Amino acid sequence: MERSKKFLLLLFLMVFTCLTVAPTVNFAVHGNEITAKNGVLDLRDINFEEHNYVEMSGEWGLYWHKFLKPEKVPDNPSTFVSFPHMWMGSEINNETLPGEGHATYTLKIKVNEESLSTPKGLYIPLISNASKLWINGKLVSQIGEIGMSSKDERPTYNPQVITLDLDKPEFDLVLQVSNYSERNGGIWGEFLFGNAEELISMAEKRMLKEMFIIGGLTIFGFYHFVIYILRRTDRAALYFGILCLLIALRSLVVGEVVLTDLLPNFSWEWHRKIEYWTISIAFPVFLLFLNAMFLNYIKKSVLQISFFISLLYSLFALFTPAKVFSYTINFYQLIMTAMMLYVLFELTKAWKRNVPGVKVLLISTVIFTCTALNDVLYYNEWIHTGDFTSVGLYIFIFAQSIVLAIKYASTFQKVETLSIRLGELNNTLEEKVQIRTSQLERSQNELKQLNQKLEILSNIDTLTNVPNRRSLNQNYEEVWEMNKDLLKPITVFMIDIDCFKLFNDTYGHQKGDEVLKLVAQSLKNRLDMVGGFFARYGGEEFFALLDGKSVEEAVDIAKDMNDVIHKLKIQHKTSTVTDTVTISIGIAHSTSANLVEKDQLISKADEALYRSKQIGRDSISLFYQNEIKHL
Repeated sequence: MERSKKFLLLLFLMVFTCLTVAPTVNFAVHGNEITAKNGVLDLRDINFEEHNYVEMSGEWGLYWHKFLKPEKVPDNPSTFVSFPHMWMGSEINNETLPGEGHATYTLKIKVNEESLSTPKGLYIPLISNASKLWINGKLVSQIGEIGMSSKDERPTYNPQVITLDLDKPEFDLVLQVSNYSERNGGIWGEFLFGNAEELISMAEKRMLKEMFIIGGLTIFGFYHFVIYILRRTDRAALYFGILCLLIALRSLVVGEVVLTDLLPNFSWEWHRKIEYWTISIAFPVFLLFLNAMFLNYIKKSVLQISFFISLLYSLFALFTPAKVFSYTINFYQLIMTAMMLYVLFELTKAWKRNVPGVKVLLISTVIFTCTALNDVLYYNEWIHTGDFTSVGLYIFIFAQSIVLAIKYASTFQKVETLSIRLGELNNTLEEKVQIRTSQLERSQNELKQLNQKLEILSNIDTLTNVPNRRSLNQNYEEVWEMNKDLLKPITVFMIDIDCFKLFNDTYGHQKGDEVLKLVAQSLKNRLDMVGGFFARYGGEEFFALLDGKSVEEAVDIAKDMNDVIHKLKIQHKTSTVTDTVTISIGIAHSTSANLVEKDQLISKADEALYRSKQIGRDSISLFYQNEIKHL
């Protein structure tokens, strides 16, 4: 019954995640299919009936520290930048740009005449922090007031879709942008061009997704406030309700900036303060919730440090302008990341101790941590994915709502069950004692069996299903002591999958995990044939152990292992060795005549493996008779 509940909960989370993210899916042409080159975006080959809209990425013309009106823009820009373009740290003409400044961007767009039969539109993403846009010399959008100083500028956040009145298949776009209000100016997201109706629909879906998240968080928050009022000892419900409302408030000012639609004249400065302040307060509340939920697993000193830093940062964000406090976000993000890693560490320990409900919490916390790291990378312009912290937190909060509901239902059910049992015990005490005794014996037997299974599982690597490092240490100690007395040779193999990081970067970690499983099982099967021991050493490294084999036999087995991997023919197009997955092997051989100490044998095998990598990988090196030879 308990397993089915957990399965249904995880299934529900997966479906809910898909439904939450689905409204942002579009049918745009993106990636490297169509990009602007030298300030010209040629869309004449695009069929807008198949592709509703396209990303306007690529090379845009740039005039730094200049506001050029359309009639003053030269025909051929001398400087181009990759779009979207954030200023801080980017380089033009060997000059590193600051986060503050103003600029003019230009782009010429060409479409086929047939595409003009349907109204076209333009999606303008989040721009930091004010802009003007002209199409063919006509002003079509103004967001805030651009300026050449903080006094002249009036920053505003307002992603929007504008409908274009195009009568020619070629038109010029001139975009003026300024930022003197915070640390980093420029364009956060992709401009989109395409069918106006589809762009409006896409923007509405994004807005609906944001409203759905905000509404759900608000409902969750007040619901758990009611729970706390009815049961004051349950502080987890109080912290959970506060967390929900804080994240709902933050969701109003990020992403599609819903607050701008609700309150068009709301202060931009307070937009930024709300965004920073809610995160600085939400994180210690999040730690308090975890601590209350799982009986003080988080150390008191960690909580105190978190409170102190968050209090200072929230006060700093409240009483200083965005131009000042926005420069400190990287510091707070670093603190949050370190704290989240600590939380994951503590939750992992709780999971290993089989604390009820911690598995779902761990999974949802990992999802939240991934979305938070995504946002750190996104807002530092290392990736261009979008803001997903609200979605991650919504999934986390929804999961915990279910956990709390199950916890309360389970508590009530236990009370009812205990009441019934108490009545039965009063009537048939002796019979119940016998039944209970029998149940306890059965439970002890089950617990004993589970402990035996756990002992077995603790020696197995969960990903590859081969022995793990713990099993390796035990086996190596036993084999060494046994062979030391019998004076038999011992051979250690250190094996590494070549260029495995490149494989993960190219094919993804899920595919990488599949390769680890296949390689591990293939090599283990070969070692089993000769009575050897095989284990995962760590990451993409593996360990093999032979006893009683000559050095020649050990070398032949190493060559067989290399051939086994070659025959798998796993494609690896970014490998520096060949176009398939290969391995490098280091061997260390110890005999009574050429004795290598126990603690040094693995080290020498590792040195031999390093030699194999140095000479080009997909090779074997042997340490024997105090020297390393390449085979």
